[in-house]
Amino acid sequence: MVEVKVQVPWDVVRKDLDTTYGQLAKTAKVRGFRPGKVPRHVVKQLYGKQVKAEVTGTIVEKGLLHAVEEHELAVVAQPEVSPPLIEDGKDFEFTAKIEVRPKLDAVSVDGLEVTVAPVKVLDEAVDAEIDRLRKQHADLREPDPMRPAKDGDRLTIDYTVEIDGEAKGEMAAEGREVDLGDEDLLDAFGEGLVGAQPGEEKDIDVGFPEDHHHPDLKGKTATFHVKVKGLKELLLPELDDELAKDVGEFETLEELKTDIRDRLKGMAEQRYAAELKDAILDALLELNDVPVPPSMVQQQKQQMLYEMMTFAQMTGRQVSPDDLEGMDEKAERRVKAGILLGAIARLEEISIDEEALEAKLQEMAEETGKHIAKLRVEYSGERRDQLENQLLEEKIFGFLREKAKITEAEPKASSKEEGSATDEDDAKGGDDA
Repeated sequence: MVEVKVQVPWDVVRKDLDTTYGQLAKTAKVRGFRPGKVPRHVVKQLYGKQVKAEVTGTIVEKGLLHAVEEHELAVVAQPEVSPPLIEDGKDFEFTAKIEVRPKLDAVSVDGLEVTVAPVKVLDEAVDAEIDRLRKQHADLREPDPMRPAKDGDRLTIDYTVEIDGEAKGEMAAEGREVDLGDEDLLDAFGEGLVGAQPGEEKDIDVGFPEDHHHPDLKGKTATFHVKVKGLKELLLPELDDELAKDVGEFETLEELKTDIRDRLKGMAEQRYAAELKDAILDALLELNDVPVPPSMVQQQKQQMLYEMMTFAQMTGRQVSPDDLEGMDEKAERRVKAGILLGAIARLEEISIDEEALEAKLQEMAEETGKHIAKLRVEYSGERRDQLENQLLEEKIFGFLREKAKITEAEPKASSKEEGSATDEDDAKGGDDA
């Protein structure tokens, strides 16, 4: 917060008053006078307070703008001003409290030490992806004769849900397909369905942990009233070259496995880069004490809430109190990071020129198959600014990586959190509809 004193000479104030009185005299309707012929002293007598209030606002706005430009202030919130009344013949003086973005004179980058564990792609991760593809390309058929459900079967079910005796209509479902033994299926729910047959109805109690993301389910036991509508068994394709050809443009199973491994490695490298970036940022924040204007934290928090609500609407989930936990700290961290990175770019003269932007657009054109002229149109205005900021941040972190002492911890095994390693539309060269 900085305090700025502004003084406006009486001659400037008088000129603004004269201009405003003159404009008002042309439009004022006063009994006994023709329009535009009202004497100034009459206008002043009738509208003096109104005119002075209007001129005060104009003078304060101009004075603040001049002060901000003169002192090169990066204003982050509406200034606090309590202007006095205009007094005839006197200079107009007022004081403004302005919250500004901190301008750091130095940033400590020496002594950055981080430890990050790379992700190792194990054979098990490749095998798990192969299994997923086999299930995806499996044939489904009803057992003949019909039998009780077992792991590996796909059931079609209807169900309603009760919690503490209260029906939860929004959680009910019809025609839901579930794969028994799937690791994403709740254990108690899947175990309760093993042995069921089409036409059978049963109740399954499922307990939820205290940290469950759904607020209605935290620490609760829900009763699922289930009706089994259908049962099909999965006939998995053979693990051979034909599977590779069905999945995409691969001639052999070995080619498919190599492609999966390469994709998993790419995901692992992206994850490592993200974790390294976070670790460097944490270390940078530890080394530097950054003053944080409260208004910037509040604005960042509002932006984060907006992003969270938008994501919740897109995914059909609710924002829970747990999602909001630590929001102030996260917002403050983002603000501090932005201030530090901006200062580093300024102090180290790191910037992005037109040549770098053009090179990035060319790279994107080659990756997407779009003509570069079309990309130039798409990435204009605000989107171009966003791309420039992205490249600038990458360049800043490149500088910080060179400064940091990076120690690699014991590698972590890749897991399903890495995501699917095979995008079949890409593999087959398909386009979005």
